[in-house]
Amino acid sequence: MRIPLILLTLGLVSFNACAVEPPSTEPFAKRYDPHSITNAARAREVIAAYDEEKRAWENWYKEETAQCYRNFFVTYCLDKAKTERTEHINEARRVWLVARDFLRKERSEQAVKDRKAAEAKQAAKNAKMDAQPPRAAKAPPKTRDVTPRKPGEGHAADRVLTPEEEKANAEAYAKKQQEREERVAEQERKVPEAPSMTPEERIQARAERRAAAEKKRAENIKKRAEKAAEYERQVKLREEQKKNSVTGDLVPRL
Repeated sequence: MRIPLILLTLGLVSFNACAVEPPSTEPFAKRYDPHSITNAARAREVIAAYDEEKRAWENWYKEETAQCYRNFFVTYCLDKAKTERTEHINEARRVWLVARDFLRKERSEQAVKDRKAAEAKQAAKNAKMDAQPPRAAKAPPKTRDVTPRKPGEGHAADRVLTPEEEKANAEAYAKKQQEREERVAEQERKVPEAPSMTPEERIQARAERRAAAEKKRAENIKKRAEKAAEYERQVKLREEQKKNSVTGDLVPRL
């Protein structure tokens, strides 16, 4: 009976002699009271402390398990080290969850404020644009005098653009207008959404913005088509005037 008792005593002595000092003996919740998390700075401090606490206990666990293989009761030592590490990390994690939820709620509230501010700014901009009087229609461009001149007469500044050049200018202008409208539509699609919205509400909000953007785009396309038609009419009118002017100069006078 004395031999087992002696072996047990030696095992306990060797177990205590090889134990690694734990990172902390004071509970994490006592050092970082969850009720003290009342602002974002404190919440970030707790999250950083939790990361450091978890890292310290993981390092302790590696050293402790290495020491366990030098003990007589290896399995008991390994189980005890694992339990101690898990309990301390879980206790610290409960405080970390409070800090995480606080930051999530703050970000959600800030997102709602930003969205409302963006909507109010856009509404004010739209109201300002609607209050402005409509712009007067531009007068049709004056046709240049294309009467044939003698060599040396006229000036380089009186050169008349060819139909191809005028068409190219009109296409470039229409392209710029379309790019501008696409940028405006993209900015409207980027209006932040509240994280508290349900998936159905997000889908509905996006669908409404998309429908409004498509409607505006269709109206702009219609306006461009009307301007293009008016431009073609002006071009044909100038061509007829040019033709009549040249024909009149070529008719021999009696």
